[in-house]
Amino acid sequence: MSNDLSTTADLYELLGDSHKGYMEAAKRMKTPKLAQFLAELSTERQHMQHELGAELHRLMPDVKLDESTMKGDVHRTWMDIRKALSHVDDAAMLRECERGENYLMDRFTSALEDKDVPVELFDLLRKQKSQVSLALSNVKQLHATAVPGPETAGARPV
Repeated sequence: MSNDLSTTADLYELLGDSHKGYMEAAKRMKTPKLAQFLAELSTERQHMQHELGAELHRLMPDVKLDESTMKGDVHRTWMDIRKALSHVDDAAMLRECERGENYLMDRFTSALEDKDVPVELFDLLRKQKSQVSLALSNVKQLHATAVPGPETAGARPV
């Protein structure tokens, strides 16, 4: 893959991580409305990933894209272990979602600062960053209003 689009290809993988992460988080939510919200974000991320993948394949027909990152797979495994060892409440899951959204926002910002990104790809990245920004705002608001359980009250962020 050409070096100038590697950051964008990384975004493709991160969107796959986000899709899978939100799907897992939705399964673990105790509040049905929160579970539905996270499931909808999972679907949105899957759509964003397909949209970005189609554009990358149009620009580079031979590009091979991975559906997610190894780091994301490791993180989801850690979340499974953590769930098995202790009770994870909605507030803790929302904190993890917020952390992931902040990371994704930073990666979109980096991609948009890349001067080698073609205009049509730039427009898509800008649109998708806006979607992530809205999701981050919603997750922050939900996290701020979530009532933490005893194991997350005063807990340090992961």
